[in-house]
Amino acid sequence: MRRSIGVRRKAACILAAVLLAGCGQQGSGEAAAVQSESVVEGSGQEADSGEQETPEAAAEKSIEEIYQEIEQKVELISPVPMGDAFITNYYGIDPEKLEEYVFVMSEEATSAETVAIMKVKDAGDVDAMCSALQVVVDEKRSEMQDYLPEQFEIVDKSSVKSKGNYVYLVISGQADSILQIIEDAI
Repeated sequence: MRRSIGVRRKAACILAAVLLAGCGQQGSGEAAAVQSESVVEGSGQEADSGEQETPEAAAEKSIEEIYQEIEQKVELISPVPMGDAFITNYYGIDPEKLEEYVFVMSEEATSAETVAIMKVKDAGDVDAMCSALQVVVDEKRSEMQDYLPEQFEIVDKSSVKSKGNYVYLVISGQADSILQIIEDAI
């Protein structure tokens, strides 16, 4: 039963990523949504545009592929993907400014674990996204400070990072491993 729920969550997350990534694309968007599993494995980037790919573009992983690699290599604590409404209402993040994203939080109240990876459309919005993710850190720090000292230490060691148009935050006891996967992929 638990495996079935995880599969459904992954499928919903994949579908959300495909829909977000496909919003500004022409052609294969509908086919990508229907065949979401193969899009992730084949990285819909192969058929996204009529332009020829450079070797760098061919090697670039989607945010969803990066997150799947994290899931395969690191045991996350009850991860739940957060959608557009959640990130907008709670953190003021405008999904329209993102090319793609994964924002996952633990559903366990005793865990501060959070993995957020965003690819911003316009480099001018990177600072605003960094500020929005800093709110996540500040809120988690406040929540854990007096109640869960171990989790507070994990939050306290975390920081928002950016590289090019990517903005990411990892709050986890396994942050080093997760950050390495992200940084190797972007």
